[in-house]
Formats: sequence, structure tokens, C-alpha cells
Amino acid sequence: MQYRKARLDEVQEVAQVCADAFEDYPYLSMIASNLKKPEQYKEFVLALQEILVRLAIKRDSCLVAEKDGRIVAAAILQHQTISMLNYLQNGATKLFRFISITKLFKYFNFVEESERHLEDSAEYDWYLMMLAVTPDYQRKGIGSRFLLEGIEPFVRSTGGHSLGLITNRDYNVPFYEKNGYKQCGYKVLTYETHKLGNWPFVKSLDA
Repeated sequence: MQYRKARLDEVQEVAQVCADAFEDYPYLSMIASNLKKPEQYKEFVLALQEILVRLAIKRDSCLVAEKDGRIVAAAILQHQTISMLNYLQNGATKLFRFISITKLFKYFNFVEESERHLEDSAEYDWYLMMLAVTPDYQRKGIGSRFLLEGIEPFVRSTGGHSLGLITNRDYNVPFYEKNGYKQCGYKVLTYETHKLGNWPFVKSLDA
């Protein structure tokens, strides 16, 4: 596989990979009932991913893994906190056609609570906001290779010494552990009637 930074002309392609990978992820699916039209959930997820991907590309922190010329995985990383203004400047207002501003901000606050759990549990240089593998390439070792051969070397190349991340699915815990990440806490988050597990991980990248 080849690893590189994503380009702005690839926003839609990369966002589709992320949307396909995370469509049924509890972190996202729980918001479906908050939409003005729940049947537009897939469109909402894609629109949200386009915003996240565009912002990450502009910050040189969106990586892709290519196999046979096709983007099969994507990673969004953060080195600095992203403000609500940053999101609005990169198209977040387009989400208002799917969800009210009040409910969208409530969801963003929930996301911040999840990330604060990691911040309170460990010290790290970079945050892996998203690691997405397109569905037909999942469970084939792509995620592990991308982490070890693409994402971690990128963080090291910037002078970073550690990488933090969060998962909300228990079956992802062994995946990160086998790749050298250490669990540094556990918490159950509440969003309306939904209960969501929050597992923070961190890995030292100093050889």
C-alpha cells in the first residue's frame, strides 16, 4: 500500500470512505432521531464527513492509504483544537438543512465531552480523530498496516512523540491493544436516551 496526504480535490472520495465505514457507528447513528428527516441520515453522515475531511486536508492532517490506485482507508488527525468557528468556516452551516442548530451544537458538545475524557486521562501530541477503512477492505489487516506504516510515521515526522485516540466499540479494544496502544480509562457517556462506552487509548511513539 501507499500512504500520503489527501488533496482538496479528493474531499468527496475520502469523505465517502469515512461515511461508508462509520455509517452504523453508535457515535453517529444515535443522532439519526434528531434529524429533521431521519431518512436523510446517510446524506447527513456524508455531509458531516466532507466538512471534517476538508478541514483536515487544509491543515495537512488527513492521510489516505491507496491500494491498486484506490483509496481504501483514511485517517483524520488533530494537532490543535478545532473551534466551532473553524467548522462553520468549512461548511458546517450546510448541516442545518438536516438538523436544527440547537441539536447540532448539543451533539458537538457531546463530542467534546468524549474528547475531554481522553485529555483528562493521558498526555499526547496528536489525536487520531478517525481511522476509516472502506467496508470491503475491513478485517484484512489494512487498519493495522495503516497505523504502523502510515499514521505513526507521519506523527513522528512532525516531531510528535505520542498518539491518542478514542473508540466507542468494545470489539475495537483488542485491535488497538495488539497494535501497542494502552487503554487509559473507561467511561459511559450519555446522550439523551443513549449510553455509549468511551475507551481512550494512547501510544508512545518513541522507539
